[in-house]
Amino acid sequence: MATSKEQGKPQHLMVGGGDEPEVSRRARELFAKWAPEDPLNVEKIDGRVETVEGALQAIAKTREGLETLPFLGGRKLVWLSDCTFLGDNPAGRNEGVLDALGSLLELLEKLPAGEAQLLVSAPGVDKRRSFFRQFEKWGQVEVFDPPDLRRGRERGDWMDEIGDRLRRAGLTAGPGVVELLVEIVGWDGRVLEKEIEKLRLYLKPETKVTEQAVREVGAGRRELEVWDWCDAVVAGKLGPARAGLRRLIEQGESEVGLVMMLAGSLRLAALGRALQEARLLRLPPPGGYGQASLDPAADGVLPRNAKGEKPNLWRLGKVTGLCAHRPASGVRRALHRLHELQIELVSGADRVRALEEGVLRLCLD
Repeated sequence: MATSKEQGKPQHLMVGGGDEPEVSRRARELFAKWAPEDPLNVEKIDGRVETVEGALQAIAKTREGLETLPFLGGRKLVWLSDCTFLGDNPAGRNEGVLDALGSLLELLEKLPAGEAQLLVSAPGVDKRRSFFRQFEKWGQVEVFDPPDLRRGRERGDWMDEIGDRLRRAGLTAGPGVVELLVEIVGWDGRVLEKEIEKLRLYLKPETKVTEQAVREVGAGRRELEVWDWCDAVVAGKLGPARAGLRRLIEQGESEVGLVMMLAGSLRLAALGRALQEARLLRLPPPGGYGQASLDPAADGVLPRNAKGEKPNLWRLGKVTGLCAHRPASGVRRALHRLHELQIELVSGADRVRALEEGVLRLCLD
């Protein structure tokens, strides 16, 4: 998850990337490793600012800290923490800020790290910017980025990482917990840390995490219940589908909105079964962290959204596996029935009754 360039002598240091909890953790480790014994030779500057003026002030304080001689000699460490203006945002794109960062780079190139050392922690750092590229050439740089599950890659690595973070928090994941957390947090490490902390406090003094506990404290609890209901209908599980529908209706969910969500899952399932029957989609064996795989020949038939993005491979594999007992033609028939149900709902019928009867037909078809 991290790339680094280690050397055995003091260097100017930068740690950044999209995984904010890991960036923060590693920055604290580096600070503890390199901080001088004399606290008067340590200076921490808050780089979490929202304005151009705030960014310029933080850079000026950093320069001042580096240029101030260490107390009674020795080495000085200046930590520019949680720096936001190294990202792709208005402050980070401002010409004045870019000029000030260029001037800071010139100072660092002249300043031996053995005399005054700079540590920069920058969640969301833009690796395309000159400051990052120049720092990377002669400093120690570590980057922590979460895997991009939107491209359906590295899912197994990310799930292993989630399991490791649960263990570091003193928690043990029960069956299905890691998979459920992936659906809730996606690839966002910040959300994951919040969910783990909530679980730790919720379960205390217990340490075993169950699916039920994740559902009860999950940030996406409402969305998760809708997904569970869609999955139950796609799988043809009448009992969970009816119970889930009643619960969602009681919570005030829109009947039309639920049908639209279900339509998305069914369309994906129909696509997956068609690809599977054409031997263009291969599902992993049950259990474990396996990832579905697509034959390159399938790329031309995959739908794209308005942004040009293809379906999420993890979700495609999941819904395809849920309806593996149905032929592709059966899933297409279910999709046609759902279209008829959509027309019925907007025609003024008793929506709750129409939806309940429609779900019954979809599950039994």
